[in-house]
Amino acid sequence: MRLFLFFLFLVCSIIVSFADEWNRFRGHNGNGYSETSLPLSLNSENFAWQVKLPGVGHASPVLWKNKVFTTCAASNDATQFVLAYEARSGKKLWQKKFPSSLSPIHKFNSYASATPAVDQDFIYVSWTTKKSNDLLCLDHKGNLVWRRNFGNYLTQHGNGFSPIAHQQLVFVTHDHEGASALYALNRENGKTVWQVNRNGAKPSASTPVIYNAPSGKSYVVSTSQSHGCYAVEITSGKIAWETGPDTLDKRSVSSPYWGGGFFFASCGSGGRGSRFLIIQPPRNDNEKVHIKHSITRNAPYVPTSLVVDDFVFALSDSGIASAIDLMSGEVLWKERLAGNFFASPILSRKTIFVPSRDGKIFALEVNRKKLKVLEVSTIGDIIHNTPALSEAGIFLRTFSQLIHIQAKT
Repeated sequence: MRLFLFFLFLVCSIIVSFADEWNRFRGHNGNGYSETSLPLSLNSENFAWQVKLPGVGHASPVLWKNKVFTTCAASNDATQFVLAYEARSGKKLWQKKFPSSLSPIHKFNSYASATPAVDQDFIYVSWTTKKSNDLLCLDHKGNLVWRRNFGNYLTQHGNGFSPIAHQQLVFVTHDHEGASALYALNRENGKTVWQVNRNGAKPSASTPVIYNAPSGKSYVVSTSQSHGCYAVEITSGKIAWETGPDTLDKRSVSSPYWGGGFFFASCGSGGRGSRFLIIQPPRNDNEKVHIKHSITRNAPYVPTSLVVDDFVFALSDSGIASAIDLMSGEVLWKERLAGNFFASPILSRKTIFVPSRDGKIFALEVNRKKLKVLEVSTIGDIIHNTPALSEAGIFLRTFSQLIHIQAKT
């Protein structure tokens, strides 16, 4: 009976996610799921609208009701732009500009790689320079509400982590080569509610996830090289568990993900994933976190994984797609997709969509036995970020454009 109730809890969690806004990186709690039905072809003849952005970047779009928000930056001086568009028409509602400064970044990174978070009142945007890790809060009309600077940000790669909003809190990581921390902020004024200090190492680019445990307690879960995958109780700010520094011994770029009763986390370096973990969280205060499976071949590095039925779909940067059984850890199949991938897969009903770096979008059908490529669409611009979904359809952010394709009717 307890096992049945636990799986009922998991199914209900996924069903609830379908109805919510696409309010952060990869949608509700990073699940990447939507009941929106899309055309398989996402080529230009199906574009509802397409707009040129005033800058470039890799931030994913986010949505709240009939508004879509994104960010970009000027490549010559890193000036930051926050933009709002009407989702149905593509009409620009407002644009805000903030001065910034150039700093070292990876050749595949940008000065606007963090995805905004949005709730019913505010938009939260993040960027970094050598001297600052900035988090800004704007209202839905583009007015600045508050701004925080968490201090120097020491890295050669630039940032990629994104904030998340949960109830009355905003969570943001300050994970770099110096003294690091995970912050919980009051969403209305930006003041620190609690912070958990973390050891500095190779900076993580992952975005946290919320875990509502069957016990009724809620946690924010993040990853770092220094601590592995770790959970912090939201009400108290106390560390509940962590897998430890030896478990994610390289840089974490993909985000922790909760699905099918497990957490998924990975690390890597040099464009390759080195370890992909399937993690069983404690079911009560007397249990310890348990790494159920550790996979070292064709592990994802940048793309975040996706649970489909009773297996996880994982995609390496080099295009190796694999299906891994959740319970046994068995690799059910492996297939190569043409291209390299930094975007994370999303699931529209039963079809997976994932863009490659060179602007091709793969529509995939997957099950325990095989992967089938249903369609490959060509967008014609670099894509490093993950699309957003709503009842209206799909919103694609390329390096320099924002594109909308309507849902099937």
